[in-house]
Amino acid sequence: MTTTDSLADALDPYRLPRTTVPLRYDLVLEPDLAAATFHGTVGIDVVTRGAAVELVLNAIELEIDRCTLDGSPVGFRLDPTSERLFVTPPDGVSTGKHRLSLEFRGILNDQLRGFYRSTYRDASGVEQVIATTQMQSTDCRRTFPCWDEPDFKAVFAVTLIVAPELLAVSNGAEVGRDVCADGKVAVRFADTMVMSPYLVAFVVGPLEATDWADVDGVPVRIVHLPGKGGLTSYGLAAAAFSLRWFQEYYGIAYPGDKVDLIALPDFAAGAMENLGCITFRENLLLVDPSAATQRERQLVVDVVAHEFAHMWFGDLVTMEWWNGIWLNEAFATFMEIAACDAYRPEWQRWTFFGLERSAAFEVDSLSSTRTVEYEVHSPADCAGMFDVLTYQKGGALLRMLEQYLGEERFRLGVRHYLTTHAYGNTHTSDLWDAIEHTSGDPVRTMMDSWIWQPGYPSISAAVAGDELVLSQRRFSFDPDDASTAAWVVPLVVRQGDQLESVLLDGDEVRLAFQGAPVVVNAGGHGYYRVSYSEELRGLLNDEVVATMSTLERYNLVDDAWNAVVGGTLDAFGFVELIEHFGNERDYAVWQSIAIGLRGVRRLLSDDAAITEFEQRVVTLVGPALDALGEPHAGEVELTATLRGLLLSMLAVQGGEATARRRAREHYELWAADPASVDAELAAAATSIVAITGNADDYDRMLEQAMSGATTQIRLRHLYALAEFGDAELVRRTCELAMSDRVKTQNAPFLLRACIGNRHHGAASWDFVRRHWAEANTRFPQNTISRMVETVKLLDSAAQVADVQAFFSEHPIPQATKTLDQILERQRVNADVRARNEQALTEALRAR
Repeated sequence: MTTTDSLADALDPYRLPRTTVPLRYDLVLEPDLAAATFHGTVGIDVVTRGAAVELVLNAIELEIDRCTLDGSPVGFRLDPTSERLFVTPPDGVSTGKHRLSLEFRGILNDQLRGFYRSTYRDASGVEQVIATTQMQSTDCRRTFPCWDEPDFKAVFAVTLIVAPELLAVSNGAEVGRDVCADGKVAVRFADTMVMSPYLVAFVVGPLEATDWADVDGVPVRIVHLPGKGGLTSYGLAAAAFSLRWFQEYYGIAYPGDKVDLIALPDFAAGAMENLGCITFRENLLLVDPSAATQRERQLVVDVVAHEFAHMWFGDLVTMEWWNGIWLNEAFATFMEIAACDAYRPEWQRWTFFGLERSAAFEVDSLSSTRTVEYEVHSPADCAGMFDVLTYQKGGALLRMLEQYLGEERFRLGVRHYLTTHAYGNTHTSDLWDAIEHTSGDPVRTMMDSWIWQPGYPSISAAVAGDELVLSQRRFSFDPDDASTAAWVVPLVVRQGDQLESVLLDGDEVRLAFQGAPVVVNAGGHGYYRVSYSEELRGLLNDEVVATMSTLERYNLVDDAWNAVVGGTLDAFGFVELIEHFGNERDYAVWQSIAIGLRGVRRLLSDDAAITEFEQRVVTLVGPALDALGEPHAGEVELTATLRGLLLSMLAVQGGEATARRRAREHYELWAADPASVDAELAAAATSIVAITGNADDYDRMLEQAMSGATTQIRLRHLYALAEFGDAELVRRTCELAMSDRVKTQNAPFLLRACIGNRHHGAASWDFVRRHWAEANTRFPQNTISRMVETVKLLDSAAQVADVQAFFSEHPIPQATKTLDQILERQRVNADVRARNEQALTEALRAR
């Protein structure tokens, strides 16, 4: 007889049968930190909705020692290929409630997933071990047998048996501890709410914690390595603000009973939204604000806010299956920006989100881009979802929708969604329907046009008689792209000082032309690029540009550089355009200018052309830097940030000896007394000295990378080691990345920076090629594609052929689509060089 279970299994090898569902897990785990092993028991209350021959759940990399169902021993078998455990009672499984009990063993792995080992050296140089978890997406099954899918929500009751001197934390508050016969303690934690298994977390080790802070009745603290308590106050303040802000925004109380924020020395992701037990990379939670740059401090606030946003959007209400993970992450990205903007308005967080959105534009301009949501079958399919299209494009689409509807109408829809689906699972359309219900606007139709087709539009603006004609086509780096895709585009158009909102739902829309300067994408929040006719460009003179918002000006420069990449503007035309921005004083716009100038500089190899280019940079940047003056108390933070950027541009793209000398002076002063140099100048000087430095500078920076005072300082110097101009020093950095001196969470990114080195990227790529198997064994699997991202900068014909041939034989299964995009972007960059190198060189030499 074919049962429901076996039929479901036959239809989908990755989804578990739905006949039996878990209700509650009683989990007891005892890790052995020294041996890097653990053993435990789990009792699972389940309900079977129809008779079945077996129970099917997930387990991998576990040894099952005993299995009982309703107290009677039963047979079982593990299938490593499908990552499943089959429990086979002799008489099958009857309809109703049952208790499945298992005893099992496993290893604390070094792959930073499941239940894994994290290490650090204490003040005496002795290695200490922490046991910690990372379950998302499908690694809870490596820790204990479970129904490891997001819609199998259940209550989790966790007990950890540990040595009494160790700190143990989990999702719930500690509710008791019992002394065991061997002197260990069994630490019991409160039941969780009904939640998905990927949110289960626990951490055990020689750790310390701050005192609990009471945030409107919710206890909050930071758990950290011994001796780092002095770096917790900034993150704790951000956590308190975020918790209060999100409770008010959502109109729903925090769904847990406490919050531990845990700074870990080894963590493959940035942070993880485990309910009540949020885990972080150290540099994203612990910071000395007096020694950190604005960007380093903002990262802490961003990531803390992102994870708190998930407590409701992701934890309380969860996607039914992994195809919906994009919405979890996109919404948390959107909300992190909103919370950070409320916390520090002076940081202009929505403006700088425009820079992050550009990373999504870059990928979305490729033929190999993907739809935001797509069908997910396997764990590898799921792993490919964690990219810029999920986070940045998804967040940008939500921002565009919010700006079109208005902030309050959007928030009412979000509240309706969370209230309606609390403790449940949803599809993407449930959010659109909730917002449509409260707003009355055709939200589902609009958003489906963005979610279910790849790419994005370029809006062309032209005048026809007395009409302003706005039309759309897909923006692509491929000049031969013939796509007929169309989006429902919420446009905000400004003519003079008159604003008008309109939906472009078709090929074109026509507005009355007022004869005034036109800004399409007024405010700058739309997820599209704009191409103006020659007539309309003529109206956007320097005076008009000066009246635009910062994000609008940023978009002008960003659109122009991407026109170079797409082949509709030449590189020298871009140089001439940005020379009109000498009076610019906003950091965001200069960031866009710097990105373009770095791209132009990579196209040059002729000495005379390089000299002319550098002089143009000096002429553009020098006066802007001089106008900022020296750092002084009370200045706007972004002014200090801009000063550091301009100094870097002057010294690196401009090659100016004075700027390089000034940077070295700053670095020497910082080395002698870190408090004596502004953090932005110290960070800029670190990079400049590396780019222009020698072996002695390298050794000094290596020492800071290994033993600097804070994680931010160590990382700043670690990645600077990839910037040196000497081939032997970059080779040393590659070797360092493959050694035990660099944590595996950081090593892939160090190698990425080496491949991105303008002078020695090819040699660094050759190193990675030769160490490919070792890298895939040593490093977390989710970092492999990110490690090779910068091969896209190797744009000679020979380099393109080499890279493309290598990956034809060495795929990255967990990031197939991402690798396709990297390789396509490499080909695009080669085309940019072929179109522009000679003409740019000749244009510069002629000056």
